[in-house]
Amino acid sequence: MKQIKAVDINSIDFSPYGKVYNLRDGGPGVNRSSGDGWTDGYTASSILDTPGSLGNTLGTGTPFSATEMERHFHSQEALFAMDEPIVFLVAPPTKESAPSIKSLQAVIVLPGTVAVLNRMVWHSSAHGLAKPCYYFWHCQVVEHEPTEWKEIFEGTVEVIV
Repeated sequence: MKQIKAVDINSIDFSPYGKVYNLRDGGPGVNRSSGDGWTDGYTASSILDTPGSLGNTLGTGTPFSATEMERHFHSQEALFAMDEPIVFLVAPPTKESAPSIKSLQAVIVLPGTVAVLNRMVWHSSAHGLAKPCYYFWHCQVVEHEPTEWKEIFEGTVEVIV
């Protein structure tokens, strides 16, 4: 089993995997507005290039072990925390039928940040940073095209913080 330490998504070059939007603090691709008793951040344009469904998943806490990952050929996928930070694995797109343990990166996404994964980027489910938590995902769901999970080449990964 290989251990991988999760890092803040903003501390790495995430461009091989997709885009990151910081809705709380602003930044590239984010607009800010405020009024009497409120302030918000929103993306300047749609985060997916297809229509998408919104999902809500409960992940265990970290540390966690991963034996498999998924990728989507037909859609990008956005992952974002509700009220607790989340952690997940990513690996760059490949022509291989499964991700390699050598190419995995574990990232931490804070509430208010959205990670939009490019098509074919391998990714695990997300998990709470310190405890089990819910997170949202936004992706085009195609009926009769099941999500395909593949075992990680070269074994199991344990993600730590």
